[in-house]
Amino acid sequence: MKSIEVENDLYRYIASQTESIGEDASAILRRLLGLPPVGEIAVDGPLKDPVEVKKNAVVKQVAKEIKSITASVIDPTDFTWLVMPTQISEHKAAVGRFLFLLEQLHNMAPENFDAVLSISGRDRVYFAKDEATLLASNASTKPKQIGQTPYWVITNSNTGKKRSMLTQSLELLGCEKAQAKTIAEQI
Repeated sequence: MKSIEVENDLYRYIASQTESIGEDASAILRRLLGLPPVGEIAVDGPLKDPVEVKKNAVVKQVAKEIKSITASVIDPTDFTWLVMPTQISEHKAAVGRFLFLLEQLHNMAPENFDAVLSISGRDRVYFAKDEATLLASNASTKPKQIGQTPYWVITNSNTGKKRSMLTQSLELLGCEKAQAKTIAEQI
């Protein structure tokens, strides 16, 4: 078995596509790319020696292809795959788990994610498309970008508030209340 290096966001995306506990990266990629589940893939011609490639261009292209393939596979109303203890445990702090779950939610429904922009508190905005909007609302909000998305969220709230914000986000995107709470409890 060969090893390859991938960027963190691509790794998280592939890991988020896990359908069963213990499913390895090879099985996930085979499933996503529609390759045979077992055995060798037929290769035309001799194998070529590894060459140095332009990492960013190639990885971004592969990520785009995987996203387009999985966009047709993911059911936008099935939130059960957001309950993922293996991937969540990689993030030691509540902020990391919060941002990870929000990024996965965005990846699941990018076209509807704007709905979270309506979630706000009495005196401050919780979500925005830029850091400046959150800082204008309150200078001590510690805004962070939600993974590789164009969205930002405040992070200086307590864990209970983060769970509440995630629950509201899930519900706005069509998740049932009980399931939304279960997902948010992972923070």
